[in-house]
Amino acid sequence: MTIGFLLLALPSIYLEMQGNTAISAMGIQQNRGSMEGKEVRFGAAASAYWAINTTATSNGSVNSMHDSMTPLTGMFTMLGTMINSFYGGVGVGFLNFYIFIILAVFISGLMVGRTPEFLGKKIEAKEMKIAMVIALLHPFLILVGTAISSYLYAGNPTEYAGWLANPGNHGFSEMLYEFTSSSANNGSGFEGLGDNTPFWNIACGIVMLFARYLPIIGPVAIAGILAGKKYIPESNGTLKTDTSTFGLMVFAVIAIVAALSFFPALTLGPIAEYFLMLN
Repeated sequence: MTIGFLLLALPSIYLEMQGNTAISAMGIQQNRGSMEGKEVRFGAAASAYWAINTTATSNGSVNSMHDSMTPLTGMFTMLGTMINSFYGGVGVGFLNFYIFIILAVFISGLMVGRTPEFLGKKIEAKEMKIAMVIALLHPFLILVGTAISSYLYAGNPTEYAGWLANPGNHGFSEMLYEFTSSSANNGSGFEGLGDNTPFWNIACGIVMLFARYLPIIGPVAIAGILAGKKYIPESNGTLKTDTSTFGLMVFAVIAIVAALSFFPALTLGPIAEYFLMLN
């Protein structure tokens, strides 16, 4: 969890300290980094640090405007909530991390020819099916919600003009962040989005209902199934889950699931915006 957190926090702090290239192009000197949307008493570094803290741990409190972050820092804040398993404010992070542990046990067990076991209990098809449904529910709700809102806005930008203060790639990021925050029990947002409308209130309410309650049922169901199984003493065929190697395997599973699920959407939003700024 700490490695994942640092991989999000360190580049975010660096990027914000470098300033905004769009502002530099206007001939404005940025001695304290990118200060748009930030309080002077905190500065760019502390603002970026807390932006990752609050999104990685389902906190929701902010000390700067995430909408004003440079594109890649905005992406890292989204990744914290998309992964939704580092530390875990109010408990949800551990629930999601538990799901990734189940996936890692099963996958690594099959890879090395060991029996998939966790805490002396076999991990079988039923547990895997529940874990996969819960793991895919989070990206499903985020991406479907973003796709519907993008379709509506693109189909009639005049009617929905109040939605986005920044159309284009950044506007897409604003909609993506909104559903990510709703699904991940966070509460922060890209405030360039005009979200106090019937569509956003209802859509985000639906996402919150499914994304914040169903992931509680899945891990509890898996725990109940495992509790009913016979304890199997550790043997030479048991996959050890208390090693750094298994820890890296869990991290790899998290990275692969997040990358495969969200990378295409991120390329349309913050990544595309970053390359446009370079031009």
